[in-house]
Amino acid sequence: MYDMSKLRSQKREIARRGLLRSLFSWAWKCAAVLLLLLSLAALNNNYSLRRIPRADFCARLDRSVEASTNWMYGHPEILGNPSLMFMVADMEKMSGDPRLRQMLDQYRRSKYVTDPLRPFGVFGPVWARMVDPQAPVPMIDMTQVVPDQGLPEILWDAYAVVPDRVAISYAQRANMFSPTKYYWGKRHHQLLALVMYRYYNGGSEELNRTINYLAEKVARDAHFDFRVSDSYVQRNAFILGAGRTDLIRSRWIERVLDYQRPDGSWAYCWYSWCRGILEFRLGDVGPDHSTVQAAWALYMLKYRFPQWIEQHYR
Repeated sequence: MYDMSKLRSQKREIARRGLLRSLFSWAWKCAAVLLLLLSLAALNNNYSLRRIPRADFCARLDRSVEASTNWMYGHPEILGNPSLMFMVADMEKMSGDPRLRQMLDQYRRSKYVTDPLRPFGVFGPVWARMVDPQAPVPMIDMTQVVPDQGLPEILWDAYAVVPDRVAISYAQRANMFSPTKYYWGKRHHQLLALVMYRYYNGGSEELNRTINYLAEKVARDAHFDFRVSDSYVQRNAFILGAGRTDLIRSRWIERVLDYQRPDGSWAYCWYSWCRGILEFRLGDVGPDHSTVQAAWALYMLKYRFPQWIEQHYR
């Protein structure tokens, strides 16, 4: 009886070890397949198997700019986001497109600029300054706002437009101009705020150094994040906004063009996989954010940095 019990125990131990080996083997194989798929996705994100002639690329760029402009013109919800309206104002400045000019005229008269009772309505005169350099802006004291609370990017953007009229605390300004405090999505918004600050107030050696550093970090992330989501087009737009065309890979722009939808917009998520690594959403999320950013990137390539096209396409 003792020997039979011992034999059964040995068989169970052998079976357990075999199961563990099988599970380990399957886990290793799954990890290897996942690593291979991620490697292929990263390669596809950074390298193209064929070279596109310059004429074909420019034709695609023109069609994309036209379609995205039509989409923006038909979606007034864009007016509710001052960061996006900065991009629209810059696109109008570059191109002189009458549709964008009409959007800016509508924005100047909209509740987002004229109604002080709206959330953050105190900044209405600041946003008016983005479309009218002569618009008066009263002194706005925001020194008591706790840093990193209450949508700090709104505060950053307002300060960037008129730093002599929007008072912020030392801690707030230190956060805004810190090259190392933020990462991932927050760093994107910080980079845009500094780009806006330089756009309206000019650069300095220290500011230019910080913008370059942040742009390089954002570009590093772009090499590995292959999901053509809102963050993907945002990285390209903000790097170009920083003037760092040398960091932009042609494959990134081609993928942005590939994922434009027939109505001229870009989806917020990539096959339901959104900005965050573990952020998934079913259904369509408003495309206004991703569409304006993608359009801004393409406008800059067409009107501000045509030399980038000459360098990457023959």
